[in-house]
Amino acid sequence: MLIKFLPREIRKYFRMSRRQRKHEIHQSLWFKPLAYVMAAAVLAIVTLLIDMQVDLSVRASFFAFNHEATRTLVSTLIASILLLSAFTLNILLVFLTTLSSQFSPRMLQDFIATRETQHFVGLFNGSFIYVLLLFLFMNNFRQDEFVLVPLLTVLMTFSTAIIFLFFINHAIYWMQVHNITWNMRLISEEIIQKTLTEDMEKLKVVEAGDLKEEFRKHAKIVKAPEAGYIQLVDFQGMVSEAQKEDIILALHERIGDFMLAGNPLFSYWGPGAYKVDEDAYTKCFAFGNKETEIQDNYAAMSKLAEVAIKSISNGDPRSAVNAIYQLANLMQVFDERITFTPYLADSDKQVRVITREQHFEGALYRGFGMIRHYAKGDLPIIIEIVSALRMLAQSSNPIRHTHIWRFAENTIENVSQEIIYDIDRDLLLEKLDLLANATGNGTEYEKLKKTIEQKKA
Repeated sequence: MLIKFLPREIRKYFRMSRRQRKHEIHQSLWFKPLAYVMAAAVLAIVTLLIDMQVDLSVRASFFAFNHEATRTLVSTLIASILLLSAFTLNILLVFLTTLSSQFSPRMLQDFIATRETQHFVGLFNGSFIYVLLLFLFMNNFRQDEFVLVPLLTVLMTFSTAIIFLFFINHAIYWMQVHNITWNMRLISEEIIQKTLTEDMEKLKVVEAGDLKEEFRKHAKIVKAPEAGYIQLVDFQGMVSEAQKEDIILALHERIGDFMLAGNPLFSYWGPGAYKVDEDAYTKCFAFGNKETEIQDNYAAMSKLAEVAIKSISNGDPRSAVNAIYQLANLMQVFDERITFTPYLADSDKQVRVITREQHFEGALYRGFGMIRHYAKGDLPIIIEIVSALRMLAQSSNPIRHTHIWRFAENTIENVSQEIIYDIDRDLLLEKLDLLANATGNGTEYEKLKKTIEQKKA
């Protein structure tokens, strides 16, 4: 009952699943700084109590300050720490604005979610609160001399000044595109690995087995209870419940897809379909107002593609090339760690959930497909895409070679330029030749070569 009186931004956390709430808190900038503020308040109280209860001036007379000197010192250092905090906030806002306008608004979450950023902001806020509380409460105590209060205040200010330098270095490091794309890929790899381990991969089976087709013609459809992006699905809970009720479910949309309220969400059939509690399965879905990377493997590719597209439009080809190479690296991880099958089975290897199947060619499109659309007239970028595809083909499963070659072939066939300069044509043919050798498409390469040679400067 009391939840409805909370602010909207706090109330939303109570409506999320445990894992979704953990992800959102990790992506926010208030949780760790709040912990630092609370720790600083406790430390300030402990500092004052020790200085009041223990006569430290006898053992450390060199560090002893009278009440007036301590008060003057603390009040002066408050202004210093506040100034550093203001500079930090200003740098943070400028950095976030630049990051959003130059690359992608979705990259803001990656920067905010880093442990370094959250610890730096927390340390600045905690230091200010610590010194502020000391200044506020020390006037209420009649104490001739203080030792711990001035000593820790000076150390706190000195530490804050050093941390400020590290924060500037951290912001400059993140402003470099090659570091941005590298960190984005590492974050995405970690999410993919965690998703595979905890959610779907251990439930996947390649063979469909008995899908109880005799019951499928009587399948019942359950509609989405609300509009939004599908952010999270409890596959383990869904499989476990379906095993108990002896049914099979087929999802109508993928994680990351947007749905309207009333759109078909999933259907189910089987011997136990007559006793199914549909609400129990609907609660396995978490909807939200944005795409997230919790289980959506395509979301990471879209972010890297956006960096490349923004770099192309800003006239920064090297940044675009760097994003393309990191995208190829992520595609390799995607191919190595994901089993491309829609079937999720229970402990008896009976299929219980049929998902919308992810395809390797779909991943290619979500990444490189978006870039090539905006780079039709930018042949050097197209050449780099072909080069990245060649590296991907050399390190991926041979069954992917047909998809990779077809994607490259389709990309070249739709280059909008009617004229290609000699050096560009030679470089493009060289990269295509290497890709053809890697994928075993020598004959198709000769056909494509003739098409390219017709576009002469």
